[in-house]
Amino acid sequence: MKIPSAILATVALLIASASAQQEPLNVVNANANEQQQQGLVEPTVAEPIGFIDAGKGGLLPFTSSEFEGLERGEWPQSRPSEITPQSDEQFKASALSNDEIQSVLNAHNYYRSLHGSPPLTWNWEAANFGENWLQYCAFQHSHGKFGENLAAGHRDFPTAIQAWYDEVNSYNFGAPGFYSGTGHFTQVVWKSTRSVGCAKRACPRWTIYICNYDPPGNIVTWDNSYFRDNVTPRLG
Repeated sequence: MKIPSAILATVALLIASASAQQEPLNVVNANANEQQQQGLVEPTVAEPIGFIDAGKGGLLPFTSSEFEGLERGEWPQSRPSEITPQSDEQFKASALSNDEIQSVLNAHNYYRSLHGSPPLTWNWEAANFGENWLQYCAFQHSHGKFGENLAAGHRDFPTAIQAWYDEVNSYNFGAPGFYSGTGHFTQVVWKSTRSVGCAKRACPRWTIYICNYDPPGNIVTWDNSYFRDNVTPRLG
């Protein structure tokens, strides 16, 4: 599907105006870790994010709900309001341990190997970007330069990454493209992505997990050629 140039220009303006804005998380309970361990917090993933190929190397980020609007000839009417900063003492930021970093790489590279995608290496810039983005516990995409997957309420990174990958069961390899229910999976296995950096933050309601990918996946063009080349069926 070809996106009209006028719509692309409007999306670019909307994204630029919101690049530093976030939506506050609805805080309902301060015992996030305890509730997660007891299975009282329902794990979830944020809607997937993709990029429109704007030509000349330019990529315009969008969420899946925004993309559905674009397909109908619409565009977002509003953007998230500015977040109210809160004291760092309220939240527990956690740089990942070496074991956690390895678990992230192991999980990604296992699933990628099933589809013939090359293994990822660790990207410190992407990890630091994600850590900074989560500082106010906003469960929302950054619309930054990286590909990005978000999850919350999961036990650890491997279970969050598995939830992203499990979307493979809904992906139609016969009609490749960006879909709201499979965008996390396609980013996980995207062949041209070479590195990943992840972060987490224990917030009042739950722990949020973020992974940022470079180069980004989920690149949309009128013929979906990027998806055909980068998201292939399981080997064997």
